[in-house]
Amino acid sequence: MLPLSFKTSFDIEFIQSLYDRLVCHDDSLKLILRTKNGRKTDDPEKAGIGEIRNASNKQLFGMSPKEGIVHTEHAGPLQEPLFAFLKERDIHQQEVTTDIGVACLLLYVVLVAGGGLLYTTHNNVAFLYPYALACVIFVLSGLALRAYAYKPGQEKWSIPSMVLLAIGALPTAPSSLLTIPMINYLGRAKLQRRLNQGAEDAEAINT
Repeated sequence: MLPLSFKTSFDIEFIQSLYDRLVCHDDSLKLILRTKNGRKTDDPEKAGIGEIRNASNKQLFGMSPKEGIVHTEHAGPLQEPLFAFLKERDIHQQEVTTDIGVACLLLYVVLVAGGGLLYTTHNNVAFLYPYALACVIFVLSGLALRAYAYKPGQEKWSIPSMVLLAIGALPTAPSSLLTIPMINYLGRAKLQRRLNQGAEDAEAINT
């Protein structure tokens, strides 16, 4: 199952309140705080990263300096109170757009396809150019399959999507880092749909 995410800065009050809410439903949960360097700490003032883990030590929620991450496959029956808390904090009202993701993805294609053509032609290694194009195709296919995997009942495609992305991204690094904004967009868009699903269903019933 692919993770869901939302934009946020690290907020100790946010993750502590979420933990207090969830632990009422499952007292086996653990709140782990870390410094920005990744070291565990018991001092909330030094924390820059937070994790809520279940009894199997699987992370169901994480908060970094730039985003919050939800692992629904590890949340189990805690999904309902978890999503309810996120809605209370107005996460469902965050604006999610593809602008940066699309721009960075186009730049990636230009750098690899266009830059690859110039490099292989100039260095008389034109036989390598098809490999560069293949990497672009793998990355685009991986992103398309990742978007499909976020659809209800299609989680089984998450691993194949990551395999395709890895095949195309690793040989074209660091340019492939430009695909990260689009990957983040897909996770944020899915979370928005999940959080707003209840409101949409209620509206449909009323109409």
